[in-house]
Amino acid sequence: MVFDCIPFFNELDILKLRMQIMAPYVDFFVIEEASVTFSGEPKRMIFAENRQLFAEYEGKIRYVPVENSPMEGVTTHERDKFQKNQLIRGLFDCKPEDIIIFSDVDEIPNPNTLTKLMERFESGKVYHLAQRMFYCFLNMEEVSGNLLSITGEFPGVEKRQWLGTKICSFSELPGEGIVYLREVSPEDERSVRVADGGWHFGYMGGDGERDVAKRIGVKVQAAAHSEYNSKRYLNEAVDRLLCGEDIFDRDAKFVRVEIDESFPAYLRAHREEYDFLIAPEISPAGILWKRMKLAAKQWLRRAHGMAARVLRSH
Repeated sequence: MVFDCIPFFNELDILKLRMQIMAPYVDFFVIEEASVTFSGEPKRMIFAENRQLFAEYEGKIRYVPVENSPMEGVTTHERDKFQKNQLIRGLFDCKPEDIIIFSDVDEIPNPNTLTKLMERFESGKVYHLAQRMFYCFLNMEEVSGNLLSITGEFPGVEKRQWLGTKICSFSELPGEGIVYLREVSPEDERSVRVADGGWHFGYMGGDGERDVAKRIGVKVQAAAHSEYNSKRYLNEAVDRLLCGEDIFDRDAKFVRVEIDESFPAYLRAHREEYDFLIAPEISPAGILWKRMKLAAKQWLRRAHGMAARVLRSH
């Protein structure tokens, strides 16, 4: 039996994409959804409210609502781990040899690679799927290799990628909980890197919201990154991305790519359904104009800060 274990926040569009891609390859989707965000704020149970959208998969769905998240004396990361570890409740009848797939909803395995992996699967291994990374748009790809998952990368890999999805047998799940699969080191003797492992579609989808800045804002607020949660910052973040820069001003590079044969077949066949998640082509002049606007805004902020400091000193 194969169990696809998915922590869910609000990404209805991306969840549908994942389930369409993965349904032929898994026996069950185990979907965890919490009643509070990682930062401890109440949130709607969006999957529960929209479960009818996934009626064709109902026989495969095991829904794990989490309504008892710790609220006092814990960090956002501790609350995150508690919630994701509740996925174990959906694995109540697993046998040691059953196969567990674990990743955030937006870390989607490549089904072609998954098929080959299942043919040579070893129960004592932990497989790390190396995935292409995209932010905010399905076709804005990170190409520097500087943005890595908590797992890092395998030593000696020249083209570093996001090690998102983890796959192992049920018997190999960490005793501390399923979320700790992310902390299995690439240097662990059980670790196997799997190339062409899929796609990480970060900061996409979300309860019908089509405004890119608002989508980013919801995720940022949920994760308690208050330093990024302002209208000015979020609007600039989108412009930065379209200019090839990271939305959080990290050392990364993004490029717009075409939706081609390297993308999921379902996405290519239903492109119109995901048009709002596909970045439009921008001319070199358009990118130059965006860069000039960003530079002007940054200069004005610095000037305003200097003026404020001068006034305070008098």
